[in-house]
Amino acid sequence: MYRWLCVLMLTTLTGVISAQEPAGNGSGMTPRVVELEERIEHLSEMQSVAGDLKEWDRDGFHFRLDQLMLEALARVEPAWLEMPALETIPTVRGRLGDATDWLLEASLSRLEGVYARASEERLKHDEFESGLQASVSRAFIQDLETLGLEYMSGLGSLLRVRERLGLSVENEWNAFEEFVTRNVERLHGQIRLDAQTLTELRRWLSTDPSNADIESALRAVNQKQTRNLTNMAAWLGVLQGLDIDTAGHRALLIQQQGRIGTEILQREVFANIWREQTQRLWRNAARNGPNLLLRVFTFLAVLLLAWFVAHAIRRLLKAIMDTRFVRLSQLMEERLLTLSFGFTFLAGVIVALATMGWSVMPMLAGLGVAGIVIGFALQDSLKSFVAGWMILLYHAYDVGDYVQVSGAEGRVRQMTLNSTRIATPNNTIKLVPNRKIWDDTIVNLTASRARRVELEIACGPDNDMDRVESSIRELLSEHPKVLNKPTPEVHLARIGPSEMVFAVQPWVRTENYWQMQRSLLKELRQQFARDGIT
Repeated sequence: MYRWLCVLMLTTLTGVISAQEPAGNGSGMTPRVVELEERIEHLSEMQSVAGDLKEWDRDGFHFRLDQLMLEALARVEPAWLEMPALETIPTVRGRLGDATDWLLEASLSRLEGVYARASEERLKHDEFESGLQASVSRAFIQDLETLGLEYMSGLGSLLRVRERLGLSVENEWNAFEEFVTRNVERLHGQIRLDAQTLTELRRWLSTDPSNADIESALRAVNQKQTRNLTNMAAWLGVLQGLDIDTAGHRALLIQQQGRIGTEILQREVFANIWREQTQRLWRNAARNGPNLLLRVFTFLAVLLLAWFVAHAIRRLLKAIMDTRFVRLSQLMEERLLTLSFGFTFLAGVIVALATMGWSVMPMLAGLGVAGIVIGFALQDSLKSFVAGWMILLYHAYDVGDYVQVSGAEGRVRQMTLNSTRIATPNNTIKLVPNRKIWDDTIVNLTASRARRVELEIACGPDNDMDRVESSIRELLSEHPKVLNKPTPEVHLARIGPSEMVFAVQPWVRTENYWQMQRSLLKELRQQFARDGIT
């Protein structure tokens, strides 16, 4: 893996800078070149003592040394840009060449050490090992990977400056490009492989959500994928500096990260994403299309069958309710018919979803949680809904009944499970919530088949009481709308100084009650006139 580093080091050692002009302290030396030389001198001193450090001091010292080396690499290009006309100051050209020669050799040595430390650290723990030490080790390896990428970026700038100085860098460039390209391709393949692994693990977890091992594996591979995507983004920055096409790799980053950046505006990147997504779509269609079509056909067939069965059950239930053996309120019939159709069709939908391979239990659990939330938000509506069912179960009233409920009196025009619509005698419509009706007294004036009309009729005190009572009973017995059973009641209610008052209480059918209440008194007066009762 590090052969290219050895090639670069060998090329650097053989490409002696002696071909350059000897260094000196001539006038015109730029401050940045002087600063760079001072940094190199300091770095050389630090490197000379690095091997004598104890093990517990080594990591921190090496990390500091790497930081200083990267800072020196970052100052090479500014030093080049600050130089005056190089043709007139060859000493400056030579000293900068010497500086870049030392930095190239030292950076390659440091880079090789970084990768060696990373390899040594990887051997200590398994890639997916859990625990504190393994987590610290993975974080340390990621830091080393980042450090290596910073060295690669700095080396690219260094090689460009050496090229401008007229130094031979062809072999170094070839080895550098080969190493960068190889690492990017390796990461590209690993990211695609881990993406397929993640897809498979998610599919397994969907079929077995309680499997802790699959969940743990999914989390570990996802963490690895995140690290690789981060490294790929950094490697592409180095690769772009080499004028190598990165469209395919950037398309992969966008697909796997799920984040759209300015890269997608590049025509090559967008074309790669479009082409790959189209190919994936066709592959999935060719592989899963027949099975998907069969599942969709089965799903629709089950739904259609459930619809026919639900209608058949509804018609059968309606036929049973229409027999004389079943007496239900109109609203109860409507609700039962609706529920029978709804539950039957819902069962069909559940079976249809199962044929598609969807797990029904999570959906039912989600509906349960949603039901609890909605229940808290609509407490008053739910109270009315429950009250509506209680009214139905107790047969309190039905559509067409004349009722007195919650301060309203009139005939029931319409009733739902939430409210009752009542038309008052003057045809005013009142909408009363069922919860208020159930919490109050319910008076149904038309619940029974027969009702008793209660009237009082007065006559003069000089009339014979038996004759008056006989006249009243005669009228009642001949009246077509007065029931013989129960027997009408007629009795003397009270006697005053100027009148006798008789209570008349005949039984009539409920539908004739209001008419008899209004007309019977007039008919009694006419009967008194015929019988000479004053």
